[in-house]
Formats: sequence, C-alpha cells, structure tokens
Amino acid sequence: MKKILSTTAIAGSLCLLGTSAFAQFVGPYAGISISAAGVATEAKKTTSGDDNNTANAPAGVVTPLAALDFGYSFGAGKGTSIAVGATYNPMKAEFDGAESSTGTNARTSSRAFEVKDAYTVYIQPTFEINKDASFFVKAFYAHADTSLSGTAVTKPGDLEGWGGSAGLRVMLTKDAFMQAEAAYTQYDSVTASIVETNRGSNLNAAVQSAVTRTYTASKPEVVEGRITLGFKF
Repeated sequence: MKKILSTTAIAGSLCLLGTSAFAQFVGPYAGISISAAGVATEAKKTTSGDDNNTANAPAGVVTPLAALDFGYSFGAGKGTSIAVGATYNPMKAEFDGAESSTGTNARTSSRAFEVKDAYTVYIQPTFEINKDASFFVKAFYAHADTSLSGTAVTKPGDLEGWGGSAGLRVMLTKDAFMQAEAAYTQYDSVTASIVETNRGSNLNAAVQSAVTRTYTASKPEVVEGRITLGFKF
C-alpha cells in the first residue's frame, strides 16, 4: 500500500512539474512585433481605346512593418498547446504614381494607391522544446483595405490572402517572452481601372476619344522576418 501511495505521489508531482513548466506557454497574451517585409508582384497595365497596348513589369519593395498581436493559447496535451489569435497593423502605405506623354494623345495623370488596416487571424500549434522555449507553426488569413484616389476610377477590391509562418518563442521571464519567425503571405490579384480622355496636341482641339487603363497587381507576395516582444497574462 505504501508503495502504491509513494508511486502515486511521485507521478502526481511529476505531472504538476510538467504542467507548471509548460504553463508558461498557456493562457492569454499580447505583444508588439516589428518586421522587415519584401513585397513582390507582377504589375500589368492594359490600355483600351485608340492606343490599345499592354505592358508588364515585375515590381517589388522592401519595407519595415509593425503590428499588435493578441491571442489565447490552450493546452493540448503534454508539451503542446494551440493558440488562436490576431494581428493588426495600424500603419498605412501610400504609393504615388504619375504618368505623362506628349504628342497627338498628350496626357498627364497622377494617382495615389493606399493600403491600410492590415490584419491577420491565425491558428498556431506550439511544441515545447524545454521549460523556457518552444517551436511553433502558424496558418493565417490576411486582409487589408485599399483605396485609389481620383475621378473616373474603378477602385480595387480589398487585399485578401493566406499565409503561414514558423518560429521560436523564448520566455525571458515568467511572463515576458520574445519570438522570432519567418512568414510568407500570398494575396489574390487586385485590379483598378481609370477612364481618361485623350486630346490632340492643340489644347483647344475637340475630344478625340476616351481610353480605359486597367492596372493589375498579380498575386502579390509578402515575405517577412518578424520579431515579437510579448507578455503572457
């Protein structure tokens, strides 16, 4: 009987120790992240009207990003948890573009394309490495609002896509943590159209014709290296 009681006590103690260690990765948390992001897409312009033409060109930019991260991590068995959370990027990006030409169909136009209110919703399985470190993978849905300035414009739809990441989380103290991850997101293609009027080189000339210029960003891709500092409640 004493052996049974002793064995039960030891097993119970080990379970409590395991639960206590991994408890650092379970519960609500919040953090702020910074990242370096590379954005790439195939930009396409199609002009219909009296000067039908199509132009394609690769486009890319590297930019810093910042986001707020909120979530809740549930225990899912020994050394494993599953977090459900969301990130929100309060920053906005604006891209200004101007186009001009001379000759018979002289024209000048300028537009500003804006991306704002970007967020993701994710699920994140996490696996304990030791009492202070864990490895995680993440799958997420991504969304951002877009706008395009100017009249006679068919505005683009919102950016929507899916992505994933993988990384490490390390507890700095009992409640504070730092995590590093590499993330990839692919968005659906977005298209905007602008209707403009072509005039002759003589500004007093009668209207010659109207043309529609369609701009498409084909499946934009974002690759990020991200560092997050957070706090578990």
